Amino acid sequence: MALFAGAEHFEAIGHRLRELREHAGLEGKDLAVRLGWSASKVSRLELARQGISPADIDAWITTTGGSSGDRAALLGLLDQAREEQHTLRRRARHGQAAVQAGYNTLIERAAVIRFLETAVIPGPLQTPEYARAILTAAQRQLRLSVEDIEGAVTTRMERQRYLYSNRRFNLLIAEPVLRWGLVPPDVMRGQVDRLHTVIGLKNVRLGILPFGTPLEIVPLHSFVMYDDLVCVETFGREHRYTGPEVETYTNVLNHLWGSAATGLDARRLLVKVADELAPPAM
Repeated sequence: MALFAGAEHFEAIGHRLRELREHAGLEGKDLAVRLGWSASKVSRLELARQGISPADIDAWITTTGGSSGDRAALLGLLDQAREEQHTLRRRARHGQAAVQAGYNTLIERAAVIRFLETAVIPGPLQTPEYARAILTAAQRQLRLSVEDIEGAVTTRMERQRYLYSNRRFNLLIAEPVLRWGLVPPDVMRGQVDRLHTVIGLKNVRLGILPFGTPLEIVPLHSFVMYDDLVCVETFGREHRYTGPEVETYTNVLNHLWGSAATGLDARRLLVKVADELAPPAM
């Protein structure tokens, strides 16, 4: 019985690695010497007791004389294993605060963070009130057994300190994000005010895709890029991509930014939204 998400795929990877080693006529210690690894690492990889990277697979294939087909098969198994590990409900089984801490780490390790948001305000820009409403909705939607909303809000708010660091943020949101009825109007007004404050930050680029603006690219879904790592969240899981996929998402952003309202135009749009959210005069 698999003890963790993706275990069966990792076990299949380990089995095939051992076959390749044995076919090459190498003992584990001999392969370790050729790879410059410890013998224990070779054993742990074959027994699926240690995570494996694409670079590890490349090195193993090269050293054991494996084929391009072997490489493709192993990388495919690795992709499947990682996919299973990113099921949203599984990731949040210990609470949402841990998930938020993971995103904080991704930002901490990145130099450039890029968002396209068609659903919610990007996490680094959210007010506590807005974040609380969104995380409460996630708690309900994913039917999580651990309820740690306040801890998750606090952890998400910690992310905002990176806005004042040497990291660069490119944050592109579609106008519907400002108009979805996900939070009460007074919470959304506070959130819109918060967006005003980041427009002047030298390392933050905020853009809004207004209603009615001609677009060359269809903004099918939200995604975040941490340097060359792409994260796409669906209803049930998060997908992560590297390699050739990165260019696809980079091109999407480049095209959509050409249609975005920025600077003074973005401020005017935010003022308009805030005015429409204001309670009627008595």
